[in-house]
Amino acid sequence: MSPIIIRTNLFILLLLACLQPMANPNSFVFAKDSITYSSTCVNSTIQFGSNIFDILPFPQSISWDFGDPSSGIYNHAASQQALHSYLSTGTYTVNLTVVNVPGDTVKLSSTINIISPLAYNFGPDIYLCGKQDTLLAAPSIAGAVYTWNNPDTVHTDTLRVTKSGVYTVSINGCGVNDSIGVYISTKPAIDLGADHIMCDSSNLTLDASTQNGYYTWMLNGNILPTNKGQIVTEYPGGTYVAIDSVPGCGIFKDSVNITYSLPIASYFSIGPDTLLCPKQLFSLNAIFTGATAFDWSNGSTASQIQITEPGRYWVFVTYNGQCQVTDTVNITYIGDLKLDFHDTSICQGNGLVLNANFGQGTYNWTAIPPQRDDQNQTGQSVYYVYKSGTYAVTATVGQCVYKDTVKVNIDDSLHVTMTKDTLLCNGEDFMLEVTGNFDSLFWQNGLTTNIFPVTDSGTYQVIAKNGCGSDTLSAKISYYSCACSLLLPNAFTPNGDGLNESFRPLHPCQIANFHMAIFNRYGQKVFESSDPERGWDGRLGGLASPPGNYVWMASYINTTTNKRVNRKGSVLLIR
Repeated sequence: MSPIIIRTNLFILLLLACLQPMANPNSFVFAKDSITYSSTCVNSTIQFGSNIFDILPFPQSISWDFGDPSSGIYNHAASQQALHSYLSTGTYTVNLTVVNVPGDTVKLSSTINIISPLAYNFGPDIYLCGKQDTLLAAPSIAGAVYTWNNPDTVHTDTLRVTKSGVYTVSINGCGVNDSIGVYISTKPAIDLGADHIMCDSSNLTLDASTQNGYYTWMLNGNILPTNKGQIVTEYPGGTYVAIDSVPGCGIFKDSVNITYSLPIASYFSIGPDTLLCPKQLFSLNAIFTGATAFDWSNGSTASQIQITEPGRYWVFVTYNGQCQVTDTVNITYIGDLKLDFHDTSICQGNGLVLNANFGQGTYNWTAIPPQRDDQNQTGQSVYYVYKSGTYAVTATVGQCVYKDTVKVNIDDSLHVTMTKDTLLCNGEDFMLEVTGNFDSLFWQNGLTTNIFPVTDSGTYQVIAKNGCGSDTLSAKISYYSCACSLLLPNAFTPNGDGLNESFRPLHPCQIANFHMAIFNRYGQKVFESSDPERGWDGRLGGLASPPGNYVWMASYINTTTNKRVNRKGSVLLIR
């Protein structure tokens, strides 16, 4: 059906004739008649929009009629991004009326064909190794439009997969009722290290962890009761064998002889994990009574080493020439960070949060003139500004001291912030987020939400507006190849078929302090876990959560780099 466009303003009508379709990455269907919709599936929540709002961002009124009178009051909406669900298949006429000012009205009309999801079986999950890829095929339907849930926009019935993930496809705007997992593992190189004779007082941990591995450990030919990637050796020791089975890559082994001698050495430690200031020199000392030889992870045989860069350092110390003790310490640097507050203005009635967070430490704030009593000398890393004035902070973190001052003026200016330049591992999902007192946002591709999904390296820009003015924000996102990156699927199907039943990390890297939370579109937390092995089964309070997109946030320390990693993305729950 051709669109009906009625407008009393001839000049704007001419603009509409030149208007291009809105490039919205969340839309599966791009309607040339200026009305867009995210799906054509029955019983699904469909998001409607229009590129008319590109030239009329602040209309006086908006009225949607979804052509579905059986839905009662839900047949109408009054927002730019409107939601509706059709309970029956069929063809519906959608009408949009936008009033810019009295006597200046735009009316758009289009049809949407609501269909049932196609029953289709992708088959079993696929496991690959190294740089292998695979070709996924959907049912071939003449004239159909295909949209896969991968970062690239592919509109054919086949998809070349080069990254791990859970994949599904929409046909004519409606997703098929199945998905398939593709898991690409890195070929492991297991190295249990050199043979050691340990003192009876010092236990040694052996590590054979790898991506997607299944582990079997043996001691002196006997299978040990564990399936973890690490084990702790114990007296009397013997020959340990690690067998790592990686689907798609094969089986890998390594062995080491760890035995224990009866002498019990005195307590030994090279100190706690340590946070250093930028460019600070630091020494690790392994000498203690009875120490006769030293073997450090950096190859040194001296009793102490000087640290100039972050890392995980270990040492084996020979005790009285008979046996060895060992210890490990993680050294991290606070980074070459600086407090860099900029004098700023904020709109009347709004607040400003100053953030001086360098980690655990002490923070001393002052304000001229003083603010409320609960805001002066807070001791917290953040400070809430409600009045014009000059604000100063002294942050003491370990041996590092940072100071800065900022002048804040309250007026009618715009204040917005966006995620800073970010370096990511290949395959990571990432969301740019804009926060502040904006009324509207316009991304470089036409998206108008405060969350923008990033899939490729590049510079991303957004224009923020409110009654105070406008501002253009940008962030540079770069991807690189990481030795180990925590990947999470972008969809899962908890439907009881035994495949892709839960949402959890795909690649269990060497991580610590893991935490993940999942939220529905209303901001309600539906799942939380501190165990990367425990995933969400799609339920909340024992009841099945509705299908759709959910936002997840994950945080962990990569023990290979000793850096804190914060991740954010979305996952599609399919039933």
